[in-house]
Amino acid sequence: MTWATQYRDLVSMQLRSMRNELWFAAMIQVVLSLGLVIGFGFLIPDVSETTALFLVTGTATQAFVTIGLVMLPQLLAQAKEAGRIEYFLTLPISREAYLLALVTVVALMALPAVAFTIVLGAWHYDLSFTFEPAFIAVALLAVFSLAGVGVAMAVYSPHQQVTNALTQLIIFYVLFFAPVLLPKEQLPELLQFTSNFAPPTYAADGVRATLTDLPGTHLARSLWAMTGFAAGSLALSSVAMRRRG
Repeated sequence: MTWATQYRDLVSMQLRSMRNELWFAAMIQVVLSLGLVIGFGFLIPDVSETTALFLVTGTATQAFVTIGLVMLPQLLAQAKEAGRIEYFLTLPISREAYLLALVTVVALMALPAVAFTIVLGAWHYDLSFTFEPAFIAVALLAVFSLAGVGVAMAVYSPHQQVTNALTQLIIFYVLFFAPVLLPKEQLPELLQFTSNFAPPTYAADGVRATLTDLPGTHLARSLWAMTGFAAGSLALSSVAMRRRG
C-alpha cells in the first residue's frame, strides 16, 4: 500500500469515526462566531472599523484555535485513554500519514468556520476585506501549526484530565491574554513578550496581513514562525508515536 493510499484511507477512517463530533464542532463554531463577532460588539460602545477588523479576524483565528488546540487534543486524549491510538499504531501504516490525516480533518472542520466568520463580520460591521492569495498559505500553516501543537500536547500528556485542563486554559489565554482579538500594544509588556512563543499570535497576524490593510502586520515572520511550530510539533509527535508503536 502506497503512502498516498494510506493517507487517503486514514482521512476517510478519521472522518467516519468523528462523524458525530463534526456536527458538534460545527455548532460550536457557529455559536462562538456569533458570540464573539456580535456579542463582543455589545460590550464595546461605538465599534470603530479598526476594532471591528481586529474582532472579526481574531474570531476567524479562534476557529483554527478551537479545532486545532482544543477539540483535537481532547479527542486524541479520549482516543488514547480508550486505546484507539494504540490500535492504529499496531497497523502497518506510516506514523506521518496518520498525523497528516489528523491535521487534514482539522482543516476540513476549521476552514468552513473561518469563511462563515468572515462573511458574518463583513455583513454585521459593513466591512470589506482584501483577500490576498497568501491567505491560502496562512490558513494551511495555521492549521498545521496549531493542530501540530495540539497533537503533541495530547501525545505527550500523561493523562486525559491534564489535556482537558490545558485546553481550557488555552481558550482563556487566546480570548483575553493573546494578541488575537486585540492589538498587541494593548497587552502588558509581559504578555507581549510571552505571545512571541504562542502559535495563535502568528496565525492571527497572518490572517490580518492577508485580509486587511491594518498596520503593524508581519506576514513573512508569521509564515516562518508557523512553519517552525508545525515542523517541530509534528516531528516530536512522530517520534513519540514511533516509540509507542
